[in-house]
Amino acid sequence: MGVKEVVLDRTLVRQFVNEVKAQFPKKAFGFFLSDTMSGPPTEYIIMQEDQRDNMMDKFYDYGNYYLDHKDAGFLTSPEETLRVEKYIRTNHLFKVGVFHSHQRHPAILAKVDVDLHPSPEVWHLLISLRTLEYPQIRIFSVSSAKRVGEIDIQYTL
Repeated sequence: MGVKEVVLDRTLVRQFVNEVKAQFPKKAFGFFLSDTMSGPPTEYIIMQEDQRDNMMDKFYDYGNYYLDHKDAGFLTSPEETLRVEKYIRTNHLFKVGVFHSHQRHPAILAKVDVDLHPSPEVWHLLISLRTLEYPQIRIFSVSSAKRVGEIDIQYTL
């Protein structure tokens, strides 16, 4: 099912975790970027302009969870999406991973996460902050047939 292992720089991950925790309880969503198509990420972008209210009817299709938790889900603005895409192209970067955080759940892909996963070409990192002092990170692949597999993480020094 494609990628078997993702190599993450410990310093990059530490910075990422600290930034995601700093904006908690706000949900984090964004991309890991690399200077090669399938290389290790060299940076990440956390999207800030959440407009999930414009898509709540789609989230409601997944059950009462989104009715009960108004802070669940994330939809970035078209303007922010355009700025990020321009940044990626201008800097000759590639999206290698997408990520989002969970406030209340472990780092598992829910059906909504699989359905909204942007492309089988990128992996999906979940960071669970339900125990804020001990965040849980897991990475998954999602095939075009919506099959999910866990990807091993190797940390570099």
